[in-house]
Parts: sequence; structure tokens; C-alpha cells
Amino acid sequence: MTALNARKSRTFLSSLGIVIGIASVIIMVAIGKGSQKEVMDIIAGMGENLITINAGEMKVRGGRIRLTGNVSTLKPEDAQAIADDISSIEYAVPFESQQMQVKYEEASVETSIGGTLPDYSNVRNYSIARGSFFEERDVKIASRVGVIGETAIKNLFGDGDPIDQMIRIKTVPIKIIGVLERKGLDSNGMDQDDVILIPLTTLQRRLVNQRHITTIFAKATRREVIPEAIAGIGDLLRERHKLPDGRADDFSIISQLDMEEMKRETNEMFTRLIVGVAGISLVVGGIGILAVLLVSVKERTREIGVRRAVGASRWDVVSQFILESIVIGLLGGFAGVALGVGITLGIAEWGKWTLVLDWNAVVYATGACIFIGVIFGMYPALKASRLDPMKALTVE
Repeated sequence: MTALNARKSRTFLSSLGIVIGIASVIIMVAIGKGSQKEVMDIIAGMGENLITINAGEMKVRGGRIRLTGNVSTLKPEDAQAIADDISSIEYAVPFESQQMQVKYEEASVETSIGGTLPDYSNVRNYSIARGSFFEERDVKIASRVGVIGETAIKNLFGDGDPIDQMIRIKTVPIKIIGVLERKGLDSNGMDQDDVILIPLTTLQRRLVNQRHITTIFAKATRREVIPEAIAGIGDLLRERHKLPDGRADDFSIISQLDMEEMKRETNEMFTRLIVGVAGISLVVGGIGILAVLLVSVKERTREIGVRRAVGASRWDVVSQFILESIVIGLLGGFAGVALGVGITLGIAEWGKWTLVLDWNAVVYATGACIFIGVIFGMYPALKASRLDPMKALTVE
């Protein structure tokens, strides 16, 4: 330890790579965990215990869900059957969405028009900020009413109040009776607030003239029964659609659990990648320790010779240099942990990013310091132990 204390600047510089590496690993893991938390919060916000049934075959490309094949196989009656016949389902609502041109006075924008039922708010966790949601009576008589999201409000009304205002979707006048609370982006990065929800019958009869739907949203009674509910929905729809054995489903089912798993795998892969990149700094730090100890061995050749001459064994010399290497690693590790934890907590408290400190990463990072100290200190230590005592004593 005296040798390290005598060369403070060199010791500090040799541990600097470890400081940067450890801090980088902690921060990168926190970024990865924070990103995963954000995604999971978004998925949870899309609806508790949500199960989505889509018409046609579902394919996941680039992290987004796309539908192929026949997408006209679902009917609103399928949703009613699911709600009535599957005991593990609390709600099931039909949903049809299309991009349409919407006009208000001089403003004209394209936005998502969603046709559904009043229970949609319970299934997808939509709340009304002002006004009211449409009711069953509005569905029965295909009322020209709707509720609107914050993004659609800004695009159409600017800073104006949309309540009781009349808009036109195609040529159909729609009265805005409610404003939806802000939801933000969904798990695919789509803006959930750029929407106008109207009764399903209004959309089908007055705007698109179709009976089929593309989506049914269902809410399971509990998270634990989601797999059971999916199996029941699959059997029920195959029976209703009269699909013979051996024929593929003409619908696709994805649950909240599936979405969480897909996003978790993506985030974990991203986290491993950025931690791997940050880990390069640790290797660089280890090489710094190796270089410093090799120089130290050369400078302290006479000291090593004296120790061997008075009875020190090779192991004594090896353990001395490995201990010094570990100390350098730990000094850099503790400083890196303090820096990484400080930056992470600071950004989490005052920054706009979501960072989640992972204490396991802190523990592993500390262990990595000891590992690096042993690995990169081994060669200089062995080199020092193999010096010939007689030749070492003659070195000036």
C-alpha cells in the first residue's frame, strides 16, 4: 500500500478507466430498466388484464403488430358472445377504427375515428376529463355524438373548448359531448390521444357501411386467468366461425402478458448491448492497471530482490502485487459506484428521463472491480515473483 500511496497520481490515473467503466455500466443499466418500466407502464395504461382479438393473421414486424389475410371475420356479436359465455372475461367490446378526414370550421385534419361501445372506457382505461361518454341509448339509435382526445382537440380546435361543438366526419355532423383524459403513446408508439370515439353503429351505418369489425378488446377478471380466458375465446370463436379441425384460426389473440414479454425481451437485449459497450471501459481500465503494475515492477526490481533475499517467497511477491491491483480496482470501483449512483439518482429526481437504479448492478460492478484487479494484476505479479534475487539486487 505504501507504493500506491507514494505514487498517488499514477494510482488515480490507472483507476480512472475503472471509474468511467463502472459508472457507465450503472447508468446504462438504469437507462435500460427505466425504459422497460416506461414500456410496462404504457402497456398497463392500455388496459388492465387486456386481451386483444384481431381479425386475420397477426404478424409482429419491427416491434409492431400487423394484420394480414382475411380481416372481415369478426362481428360485434362475437364480442357479445365472449362477454356472455367466458366466465373469466369481465368485459368484451367490439372496436373498429379508420383514419378519416375531420372538419371544424376552416380546420381539416385526418385523425383516427373509433367506433365502439360505452364499456370501451372500462376495458381500455379511458377516463372522461370533461363532459360525458356516450351511452347504450346512443349505440341503439346510432347517435351522431362523440368524445375526443387531447391531440385531436389541438389539431381541430386549437385552444378552444370542443364540448357541444359540431364537427363533420366525411359529411356526417358529430356533436362532441366529452373530452378524454390524456393517455400518451401506446406500446407501438402510436398517439392514443389523436382519436375521436363514436358509437359503433354510427360508424358502421353512417360512415363506412359495413357490419364486420377488425378488433375485439376483452378484459379478464384477473391477471392469473388470462391464459384460461384466451383458450376459452379461441374455442368459442372457432365454433362460432365454424372452422373445421386442421384449419387455421381466422383470428389472432394477443394478451397483455404477450405484449409485456415481447417488450421485455427487446429491452433486455438493448440493455445487454449497451452494458457490453460500457463494459469495454472496464477492460480499458484493466489494461491501465496492467501497464501501471508492469512499470511498478520495473521500478521496484531492487525492492523485490531485497524481499526475496530476506526470505520472502514467490507467493508473497505475487500476493503483494495482486493485492495492489485489487486495491486500485476497488478504489476506482467505489468512485465509479458513487459517480454512477449519483448521476442516476440526480437524473431520476430532476431530469426528464426515467432511470431506475438497479442495486444488483451496483453489487455486480463492485465484484467486477475485484475480478479485474485479479486478472490484470496476475501477469505483473508473476513476472515480479520470477525475478532472480541476485540479479535484482544488482539493479540500480
